[in-house]
Amino acid sequence: MTRFIIRLRAGVLFFVLILAAAPLWGASQETKVVSTEWLQKNLSQSDIRIVDMRNNVGDYWQNHIPGAVYMNPEVLRLADHGVPVKLMPVKALTVMLGEMGVDPKTMVLVYTEKGDFKAPYLVWALDFLGHERAVVMEGGFAKWQKEGLPVTQDYPKIVTKNYPLPKMLRREVRASLDEVKKVVASGGAVILDVRPVELYTGEKGSWKRKGHIKGSLSRFWGEDLTAEGMWKDKAEMKAAYEKLGVTPDKQIITSCGQGQMSAHTYFTLKYLLGYPKVRNYDGSFSEWSNIPDLPVETGMNP
Repeated sequence: MTRFIIRLRAGVLFFVLILAAAPLWGASQETKVVSTEWLQKNLSQSDIRIVDMRNNVGDYWQNHIPGAVYMNPEVLRLADHGVPVKLMPVKALTVMLGEMGVDPKTMVLVYTEKGDFKAPYLVWALDFLGHERAVVMEGGFAKWQKEGLPVTQDYPKIVTKNYPLPKMLRREVRASLDEVKKVVASGGAVILDVRPVELYTGEKGSWKRKGHIKGSLSRFWGEDLTAEGMWKDKAEMKAAYEKLGVTPDKQIITSCGQGQMSAHTYFTLKYLLGYPKVRNYDGSFSEWSNIPDLPVETGMNP
């Protein structure tokens, strides 16, 4: 009888531990988007690295979520053979992650001011590394602050870690210039330009040539968000994409000016709507437009 009671207690304890861990497992395995409520409940988890990616470090100094480390959005990007603001070299990225106290098992939780492309860009970069545990806090710091949740001016105490170079990169999430050339020449994928429409049509823009990659479709990335920076209803978003011809059975390449806006649409299609074959072209129009023999169009596609 005594042995039975001991086993029973051990079983109950194990079950309680499973339940306690369930919210964290749920966030890392089932979704890439978490709520402010979820983070509040999991602030004490030691295997989460919260990353503040707001534009201005002064906002971070004023107040931030407890435990958050600041990362300027531009630190992720470098010139690649003269092409500006492409994803930084993988070796540099792994060193930076280690300095932030991140290893391959760490959950990286990213937030920005409200809801924009900076957080999904980091998640996409981590996807390229093969880092699976990365999530975006929906609604950003504005929602956290509006709900009266705890903030601080203290810096986090970080123990650096070793982030090893991945044995194999997930190239299926990143489109190269050569791959986009092949699509433009012979099809095989949908190129989706997510910049504001006036950049797509060529009415505005700072590049050497204005307009868009030949044959690409247009849908502004911000159309997927409410005014509060929350993602719109999934059915509504899916219907809008399918009306455009962007369907789950197709290869989708997202593009913008420099790979950040397109990372947001990559994230939306892949993780909100479940599209299995989505790649982000981080060279985007910045790279394409500067090569004279590559075709550029203006105006709207029919």
